[in-house]
Parts: sequence; C-alpha cells; structure tokens
Amino acid sequence: MTLLPNVTPAMLDAEFWLSRLDAPDAVLLDDAAIAAFNAAVPALTGLPDPFRLPDVMDADAVRALSVLPTGRPYYDVTGAPIPATVMESLRANMALDALPGEVSVRFGLTVQRTHLRTFPTALLATAEPGDISFDEWQETSLDVGWPVAVLHTSADGRWLLVVTPIYYGWLRADHVALAASRDVVCSFVTAEPFAVAIASESGIALPDGEHVVAEMGTRLPLAGRSGAVLRLRVPRRDEAGRLILAEGYVPANEGLWHEGYLPCTRRTLLTQAFSMLGEAYTWGGMRLGMAGRDCSHFVMNVWGVTGLRLPRNSGQQGKVGVTTVQFLPEDSPTVRAEKLCAAPAGAWLLLPGHVMLHLGVVDGRPYAIHDLWRYRRPDGDTILAGRVVVTDLPIEPSEKRHTLLERLTHAQFVR
Repeated sequence: MTLLPNVTPAMLDAEFWLSRLDAPDAVLLDDAAIAAFNAAVPALTGLPDPFRLPDVMDADAVRALSVLPTGRPYYDVTGAPIPATVMESLRANMALDALPGEVSVRFGLTVQRTHLRTFPTALLATAEPGDISFDEWQETSLDVGWPVAVLHTSADGRWLLVVTPIYYGWLRADHVALAASRDVVCSFVTAEPFAVAIASESGIALPDGEHVVAEMGTRLPLAGRSGAVLRLRVPRRDEAGRLILAEGYVPANEGLWHEGYLPCTRRTLLTQAFSMLGEAYTWGGMRLGMAGRDCSHFVMNVWGVTGLRLPRNSGQQGKVGVTTVQFLPEDSPTVRAEKLCAAPAGAWLLLPGHVMLHLGVVDGRPYAIHDLWRYRRPDGDTILAGRVVVTDLPIEPSEKRHTLLERLTHAQFVR
C-alpha cells in the first residue's frame, strides 16, 4: 500500500481511528430514525421516488425524465468524434415522440449487476479524446435486486427507461424482471428476515450453476439457513421476462453477508470503509468493463450496510442529513482544520464534485478516507491514481491549485 504524505502505516487500520473516539459503538440512529431519514431523501434531493409514482403518468412527465442528445461533442473509444448520425439514431431509438398520452407504470427488479445509462446504448462516450476511463453516458451501476419503475421501452426493445431509488435513465431490458404489480416489488425490498452484503462484493451461487455478484449494502430476502449456508431469495427472469424468485446460496460465516443490517455506529462505518482500502476507482460504477465505485458510491455503500440510503451523487449527498460544519470562502486552512474537529468520524465531507469520509484530526491535521481518482502533491505532481486511500487534508496551501481542505464547503452527518 502506497503511503501518501503525512500518513503513517498505523493510519491505514480502522482501529487507529476508532481508538481515538469516545463511544465508537454508540448507536447513531435506531431503525425508526433510519426509516425517517430514508423517507425524507427524495424530497430533499428532488429525485422521484419510484414507489410513489402514479399508476399512470402523463407522457410529458415521462419525457422529462430522459435526457435528450444535444449538440455537445462526444468522442468514441478511438478518440474520434461521435458523429451526428449516431446521436440522431439514439434519439430515434428513445422513441419518446411515440409515447401515448398516458403511460402505464410497470415495476420490476434487476436480476444482476447492471448499468444505468444516459441514453439507450452501451457505447462508451468521452468528453475529451482518449479519456476512456470516464464514460460520460454512464450514470451509475445497480446491483441485483434493485427495484425499478419502468416507464418506456426503446424502439429496438433492448432498453427500458426506468426510475430507481437513486437515479433514472436507461437499463438493458434483459437485466430486468417485470413483476405482476407494484406490491410484489415492495414486498421483496421490505421482506423480513433479510441478509445484507457486507463485503466489498461477493458471489451468490444459483441452483442452475450460474451465479450473480452482490456489492456492499445489497439487501436480499432471507429464505433460511442450512448449516454454514444462508439461503437468499434472488430475482430471476422467466422466458417471457417475468419475475420469478430463485434460491441463492452464500457462506454464512465468512464475513461476506450479515443477517439483518449492521448497527449504525462509527465502528461499523470505519470498519466497512477500511475494508475497501486500495480498491480501484471506477467512474459511475464502471471503468472499461471493470465494476467498482467512485467517491459517492463508496460513501453510499459504507452507510448502506446500516440500512441508511444515501443519495447516489455527492451533490445530492450534500443536501441530506445535518450540516455539522460550514466553511466560509475566507476561512484559512488553519481555521478550516480547527472547524473539522467538530465533525464526527464518519461524517461526509463535501467539496465541488467530490465527497470523503472524515476520520479525525491528528496534531492539527485533518484526515479522510475516500475513493480518489488522482492524488497530487501540493506542487501538482500526480503520485497515485484511482484508489480508496487515506489522505490528510493538507493545511499547507498549494501554489498551483486549491487543496482538498481549501475546497471544502461543508460536512454532513445524520444528526
């Protein structure tokens, strides 16, 4: 593991930070408080709640939930400009003009890890030629068992326009199993008892010899336990694309799954965060076919094992919870470091386009764990790319660019 400036080997262990806390096992939120937090998120972020959508939607309301191709330039995987004819074909495949006046909303569950896309295509599109690590049309990834409200089908029948609990966009149709009703999907995602994935990712074995992968925070109904094996309910598709439930099997005693959520404590948060230390950064949950996390997905998954559902994007995460620290533009780095002493460990620290989890302040120097695309020295040189890392928030100003500490806007926590 690469040690970054002002980080010691001991700081790469969650226990270093937990030992500095008073009552790290104190419960931050109970089940009722977590439920209240989750219920408030859609209104705070402005994102539609799929379960509160009407049975029938006006066509214009559906169109408003789909981004249309514009004249903005994009580049393909070779670095060549994506031609206007391709953009027009995407617009035609969206078939939004063909929507009837009223659209019936259907509900389903994802049957595997899948990708929510800006447009109904798997084409990689970049903002700059050659910047293939950042697919501009990748919104986020969804794991197995995610509920979706289906609003529309592309002209070629291969894509669905959906609303999910964290975002909206286009999913591959063969990655969704359609349920008989909204109630079936609601019953699945609220089923008791249940198990939650607590490893970064783990496989679920299926009776037909296949398997699906679940990432941290995935919740699936628990069918029972047979010795050292947990039996889970896993959504699958029949030949007509309808929802059926199969049994899936995971190890019960290997630290991969937990029966019920983990307690909402700072010990849970830091332990989960440090379990992903060193993992690769992936924009929108996908980088050249490799699944993973970006900064906000990392924070969302860490808190997700407690049952708390943070929004997907850092800008949205900055709107929920309680502001524990507010930074002013005129605050000096020293003042900012002093203010961070009031932020609890596990708080999410916000700056434009990025979010981190606060660890604490050591000898006047703040530290965070975060999924960082690139680490630069104060002189601007890159020394580490694309990892979950522990860094200080430099109190020394940079001559070339504002530091993480200088760019902080506020810190949020659950209360």
